Amino acid sequence: MRVVIIGNGPGGVELAKELSGEHEVLIIEREEVPFYSKPMLSHYIAGLIEREKLFPYPIDWYEGKGIGLRLGEEAKLIDRARKVLITDKGEYPYDILVIATGARAREPTVEGKEHLLTLRSIEDADRIKALLEEHGEALIVGGGFIGLELAGNLAKAGYGVKLIHRRDTFLGLDEELSGLIRERLGEAGVEFHLDAELLKADENGIQTSKGYIEGKVKICAIGIVPNVEIARRSGIQTGRGILIDDHFRTSAKDVYAIGDCAEYSGIICGTAKGATGHARVLANILRGKEDRYPFELRSSIFKFGDLPIAIIGKTRGDGEWIDGHTKAFFQDGKLVGAVVIGDIKRAFSIEKELKEELYKA
Repeated sequence: MRVVIIGNGPGGVELAKELSGEHEVLIIEREEVPFYSKPMLSHYIAGLIEREKLFPYPIDWYEGKGIGLRLGEEAKLIDRARKVLITDKGEYPYDILVIATGARAREPTVEGKEHLLTLRSIEDADRIKALLEEHGEALIVGGGFIGLELAGNLAKAGYGVKLIHRRDTFLGLDEELSGLIRERLGEAGVEFHLDAELLKADENGIQTSKGYIEGKVKICAIGIVPNVEIARRSGIQTGRGILIDDHFRTSAKDVYAIGDCAEYSGIICGTAKGATGHARVLANILRGKEDRYPFELRSSIFKFGDLPIAIIGKTRGDGEWIDGHTKAFFQDGKLVGAVVIGDIKRAFSIEKELKEELYKA
C-alpha cells in the first residue's frame, strides 16, 4: 500500500515512522528542512539549547527507515478521481493520503501589524533570536501556552520580558491557578500587563487599552489557524479545520487528516502531543486494528521556564487540591480533570485514569 503524507510535522513524521516498515511511505513537505521540534523553539530562541538539537531525525534517518521525503515541495491539489496528489513539482499516486499540514500562527489585524513577529517555524525562531540578541528584551502579546513558554524561557535565560494578555487568567484556568502561574513567572522576571487589549503597534512598542508599552522585539502569540487550504481547493469538507470522523476520515474516500489541521466535533488538538497521538491511533486503524483516540480528553503538558504544568480533562468550575501538586475537578463525585504543577509523573497517572474511564463510557 502506498501512503502519501502531506506534512512533516509531529503527526506526519510519527505516522511515517509507524508505517514505514509495512508500507511504501512518502512525505511531501513545503519547508526546506527535515522534521524539527516546534515545542522546543522557545528553548532555542532563549539559548537554552543549540539549533542542531531541534532536529532529532537527520536526512539519513528517513533513508534508513525507507521513508521517501520531498522537501521544499508544496502540495497544491488532491485529484480525488485519479487518486493523485498534485504538487508544484510533480504528481504522486496514492492508495491512502493523509493531510498533516498543521497550523500557522494567527496574524494580528491591528494597525502596525508589520512590527509584530509570530513564532511557528524555525525561520521565525531564527529571526526572533537574532533580534533578541541585539536588543536583550522581548514584548510578548498573548497568554496562551506559546506566549507563556516563550516568556518563561526568555526570563530564565536572563532576557527582559513583558507579557500582554487581554484577560487576567490563562489557558482557560481559574483565578487561583492563573495566579500561581503569574506568581512563578513573575519571580523569574516576567512583567505582566493583564486585561489589556492590543490596539496598535509601532517600531518602538505597543499601544494597549491600558496604555503604551515599550519594546523593540514584539512577538504576537494569539492562537493558531489550521492549514486547510489544500482540502478546500480539493472539495473536501472543512470548518475551522478539515472535518474528520472518529477514524480520522475526511469527506473524501481514502483521505485522512490528523494533527492541528483536523477538526473532530468542533475540537482541534492544538499540540504536538495530540498530533503524535492521532498518528499512532491512525496507524493502528490503517493496520485494521480496533483503536480510538480520546478527542474529548484535553491533555497538555507545558514547561514555562522552570515551571512544568499539565492540564488534563475538564478544568472548569470549583476544583479541590488533593495534594501539594494537584488541583482536581469533579462532576457528580467523579474525577473529570486536573491541573498538575511540578509533578509530571502524577499527571501521566491521572491522564491514564481518565482515559480508561472514557473508554469504558
